[in-house]
Amino acid sequence: MHEFSLSEELVKAVLAEMSRLEPTTILRQAKVVVGALRRVTPESLRLAYESQTRDTLAAGSSLDVAIVPAVLLCRDCGWRGELPDESNDQLFICRQCEKTNLETLQGMELYLSGLEV
Repeated sequence: MHEFSLSEELVKAVLAEMSRLEPTTILRQAKVVVGALRRVTPESLRLAYESQTRDTLAAGSSLDVAIVPAVLLCRDCGWRGELPDESNDQLFICRQCEKTNLETLQGMELYLSGLEV
């Protein structure tokens, strides 16, 4: 379950941001953007976050996970489109020309997008 290692880095970022705020500031929610190609299970990420924020300045806060769809571009024919959510294929094929010369434009994101205090 790679969500625990991702959460570890996320918690470090949250605590770094919290250190810039007044010591009495209470964190209500951390917001994270995750690309679909990261294959993250939001509930597992939330559980890892909850576990790793215990006894920290972020204790008791929730985690809002926004999943960004995968968007691909075919370098051969110029087709651009989203990869269906149900696709578990490791080999992506162009929906138009059926070639595999694809560039990932979106879907690998992983970043802290905000804090609600």
